[in-house]
Amino acid sequence: MIDALTHKPWVDDPLYGGMSPAAAEASWRAAQARREEDERWLRGPPRDFTPLPKGPEDYGFSPQAGIIPLGAPFSTLTPVAWKGTEPTQQRWLAHGRIPSGDLTICSGNGGAGKTETVVQLLVSVAAHLGDWLGCVVESGPGLFLSCEEPEANIRDRIERICRHRAIDPHAIENLHLYFPDLESTWLASADSSGRITKTPLLQQVEEWIASNKPRLVVIDSIAAVFDGEAIARRQVRSFLAMLRKIARDHETAIVLLDHPSVRGMSDGSGTANSVDWRNSVRAMLHLSDSEKDDPDVRRLEVKKNNYGRSGEKVTLRWNGLTFTTDNLGAASPYRAAAEREIDDLFLRLLDKRNAQGRPVRPSRGRGYAPAEFANDPEAAGVAASAFAAAMERLYSGAKIVTVITGPKSKPVRHIESAPGR
Repeated sequence: MIDALTHKPWVDDPLYGGMSPAAAEASWRAAQARREEDERWLRGPPRDFTPLPKGPEDYGFSPQAGIIPLGAPFSTLTPVAWKGTEPTQQRWLAHGRIPSGDLTICSGNGGAGKTETVVQLLVSVAAHLGDWLGCVVESGPGLFLSCEEPEANIRDRIERICRHRAIDPHAIENLHLYFPDLESTWLASADSSGRITKTPLLQQVEEWIASNKPRLVVIDSIAAVFDGEAIARRQVRSFLAMLRKIARDHETAIVLLDHPSVRGMSDGSGTANSVDWRNSVRAMLHLSDSEKDDPDVRRLEVKKNNYGRSGEKVTLRWNGLTFTTDNLGAASPYRAAAEREIDDLFLRLLDKRNAQGRPVRPSRGRGYAPAEFANDPEAAGVAASAFAAAMERLYSGAKIVTVITGPKSKPVRHIESAPGR
């Protein structure tokens, strides 16, 4: 006698293919339904059927942008098309860390200081300060979509950071903040079939970006804005592709804040959920927790950089107002004295250049201050990298400022000594 609880004869029966009779029947009915649908199409398409467009322009095909929408004709290009044209240079919101026109994830454990550091970045960009935690940044409007922290907390951060930088927070017109209702923070949601769609909030954000052309958009955080399966590959890639398209279309840098998983916290990788979160963005930063022997210290690390070198590590210290890159640990008095000499030399050369009507700029390229000063006869062999470090110290100490001249349509930025330094 066969015990039905311990032996199921249909498991080895090729008639059922390893399925129970009920499952086999359901599979047959589904196949029959597909066959009936195919037969209806053979007799002619449904009345409400809309044929696909036929011309490349109807598909929105853009070979210049390298974007081929779903269903577009397959069309290639060759390097011959590049002859006589200049390659597009990578543009950076924060040099070497956050690319413009693309998507970056900034991760960190809860309480490590992610929000604090990105608010510092927003203030620097919107207030035209020109630097952020040891690197040069571009200037322009910024948007902070805060889906976790209330207005009072963000205001406190901004006012502390501005006090540290000796600027008036109430005069920053280019820093825009938005605090959606905590029950309506989703930017994308998944339907019953798993398809990711934009929410009205994301549509509003995209319209605002199109109208205001911000240089930086910060979204806090992934857990609050993605209403899908965080480990579902297709859903993750679809959501990030939406944000990357917005970033590319409007040449803005979008930074997504994220909390790492338990494994990401333990191994220091900063990753969370599916690996597609990391694989689908072009850059990734991670802010570590404080060290055991010094709770005021953090480490910001470039974990991924598709457009440059990854691995940069910046040690930060909490100074009572915000994070700084000032000298840490027991730096020798000889080193401190040497750095003061370079700082003084930077200021002398800066004053000389401005007196000559030959201003220098905080961003890389033509007129970049550290490079210009390294070529000055008075530099006496001081390298551009040493002048770059001095520039960051002087900015952090509010001894130099970025001044904007020219029309609003084409502003020009240069460095001057801070009044009454």
